[in-house]
Amino acid sequence: MASNAGSFAVAEHYLCAYLAHSLLYGKKENIARVNEVRDIYNVPAIPLPDENYASRDEYGRSRIDSVEIKVRKYYGQMSPNKQKEILTSCLKLLRAQTDLFGHKNDWLSVMLVVRDRLDGSINQNNFSDFARSITPKDWPEGLRISDHTPKNFSRLLAAEDRMEAYYDMNDNPQARLCDKLWDIIIQSILTEIP
Repeated sequence: MASNAGSFAVAEHYLCAYLAHSLLYGKKENIARVNEVRDIYNVPAIPLPDENYASRDEYGRSRIDSVEIKVRKYYGQMSPNKQKEILTSCLKLLRAQTDLFGHKNDWLSVMLVVRDRLDGSINQNNFSDFARSITPKDWPEGLRISDHTPKNFSRLLAAEDRMEAYYDMNDNPQARLCDKLWDIIIQSILTEIP
């Protein structure tokens, strides 16, 4: 109907309805048909999205291939023992490379990174046992998590930030530690990927 409408002003209404229907039902191949009709009326074609258009973030990076997704996916495929082994190794590297982890309350950063980047089932209630399972054997006694440490988390974070991911918080007092730990985890897991 659009190609026989006689003018683009009339044809455009048909094309918009056809295009809306096509997009609603995921038939992006119909954009080419719309462009054929637009060509009849000497109207510029609608640019076709590249194959990975829907899988790109706001910076044009591929979401499918993003490092964070690969790391999270590979971590999820590891056995629980392997996950703990990797995190233990990362904690050792963190202490060897920086002086950012110097207090028991710094376990908050570990919980936030693991919860927000790797395992959403980790929370304040189950973190003490998890932290003990990833604590390196040679970890200083003064830095080992206690049963009371998670109770301090609510004092360290503003109420409006407690439900946010650590990287979206308005005021994360341990942002540097979180970022450094995440960088170490990324590097450690990427070296494990075959």
